[in-house]
Amino acid sequence: MSWLRRWGWLGIAPLVCLLVYRQSFVVWFARDDFAWLGISAEIVDFPSLLGALFGPRAQGTIRPLSDRLPFLLSYTWFGLEAKPLRIAIFVAQCANLILFGRLVYLWTASRAAAVVAALCWTLHSSLAQPLTWASAMNQILWPGCLLSALLCRHAGRRVGEWVFFLLGFGVLELNVVYPVLALLRYPERWRSTVPLFAVSAVYALGNRWIAPGNSSAVYALNAHPLSILHTLGQYGLMSMGSYVPWSVNPHTPYLLGATLLALGGLVVVSLWERDRLLLFGGAWFVVCLGPVLLLPGHITDYYLVVPAAGLGLAFGVATVRRPWVMVLPLAAYSAGSYLLGQEILHYNRRQAEAARVLVRGVEQAVALHPGKTILLAGISSDQFWNIVVDDPFRLIPGARVYLVPGSEENIDSHPELGDRSRHVLPRPQARGALLAGEAIVYAAGGKPLRNITRSYREKATIEWARDLAPVVELRQPFLAGQLGKGWEPIEQGFRWMHPRAEMTLGGPGKTLFFECFRADAEPRPGPVTLTIRHEGKLLGELALPRDRCQGELTLPEEYWTAPELRLELTASPAFKLPPDNRELGLAFGTIGRK
Repeated sequence: MSWLRRWGWLGIAPLVCLLVYRQSFVVWFARDDFAWLGISAEIVDFPSLLGALFGPRAQGTIRPLSDRLPFLLSYTWFGLEAKPLRIAIFVAQCANLILFGRLVYLWTASRAAAVVAALCWTLHSSLAQPLTWASAMNQILWPGCLLSALLCRHAGRRVGEWVFFLLGFGVLELNVVYPVLALLRYPERWRSTVPLFAVSAVYALGNRWIAPGNSSAVYALNAHPLSILHTLGQYGLMSMGSYVPWSVNPHTPYLLGATLLALGGLVVVSLWERDRLLLFGGAWFVVCLGPVLLLPGHITDYYLVVPAAGLGLAFGVATVRRPWVMVLPLAAYSAGSYLLGQEILHYNRRQAEAARVLVRGVEQAVALHPGKTILLAGISSDQFWNIVVDDPFRLIPGARVYLVPGSEENIDSHPELGDRSRHVLPRPQARGALLAGEAIVYAAGGKPLRNITRSYREKATIEWARDLAPVVELRQPFLAGQLGKGWEPIEQGFRWMHPRAEMTLGGPGKTLFFECFRADAEPRPGPVTLTIRHEGKLLGELALPRDRCQGELTLPEEYWTAPELRLELTASPAFKLPPDNRELGLAFGTIGRK
């Protein structure tokens, strides 16, 4: 048991972390998690795997070791079960705490300083986000690389330092600050940091060149000194662990006052002692925040995870130097940080539970109605922007999920986040699917989901009766009601017409367009003439060769504002398709007006 007496103190902070965040293991997925889980659907071969891992995404970031690979492995191995990924993230943070405690001990030769530093980091409220929201796990994985590189530097293991330094770029682009930390802590080894600075500069320039620019105001860069100071001030307030701008805790003003007292105590001891490690703790905080200080529109609490370790170092050193001065500041810091961390934990748990209820409910609906389209009614603005916008339903095999027509009216507009209408099935398609029995409607406002298809069929019959779609996707069953005589059932991505077929399109529109297909084995090598009429009046004729079976036709001006067009299509010559010798004209994917 000698190893336990010698190293057991390193387990204090992980044990406290387990006690504080034990509820994190039952938190499900939410928000951006579904976008990252969905990358597995994009992978069909090795090039697509490389694109999924290394292609710029989400504001141009390239993070194969944090945003990509963990989600890909989690979904491949465990599907929509979140607990294994939660456990892995928690274990990674426990490893960080052990590495951090060991590093502080090597710098101070004090177990007390190391334990206090690790505990202060553990209790900091910024950890609540990455421990309960998987999309922020990069803030847990990056310090593992950073601390390991510093440990290797302390031990003089240059190869190890370079390995962890380079791995850090695959986790988070903020890794460019590592050479600054290495130089500040070990200034006498400045020559060995020059190559590190060079690599960071090359990475920063390369990342800026490869990744597309982001036009969103949220990620707009502002290098004005006053803006940087203001942003630093905001993070300074948040850094004490008891305040974030969105907090609704009524005790926030009191907690903030208490933790500002903690900061005051830390400053007093720093000035009194003039200790290099104390100053390094403050420098750690500013340096690790440096790149995000250029983003005044994106002040986010999880950006404080790694800077908070610098505060922990300062608290640990100050406590050893002047323990009686630091008793009250430490108590205030710990209480405020714990309470705010619990507020964030419970908020994320509620968000994730709402996502779980909705997604699992849809999963059951798909199992009950195989092959049917699921329409969701009653989706709130919060549900849409926290769940639906990232399309978690594509993770359910065989699911076709849309919101009922008119849902966008109840959802706040955030163009910078996504397009509401992309997830809403238009009225004509919804009407056709409901009347054909191809769609089932569920109310998503409660727990569990409720089948309300009957009421929406009545609405489709009465309120949506005159709605006609200007574009008909013949590969889908939604608008079969706009097809007349002369159509075959849907095949693989298209629908065959007989030599003559009829259909109706809504309006308005100046141009008629279509996408069709010619069978390789059909016994008519020459062009096929497609004749288009409206109620017997010729609109135009097109000759369609085998290699270019799509086209557009400008309509006569008198039809531009017509609310509907009753089209009669004739394909000549027709042919017979063995073995049943059906007489066919053309195979269409889409026909529409624009």
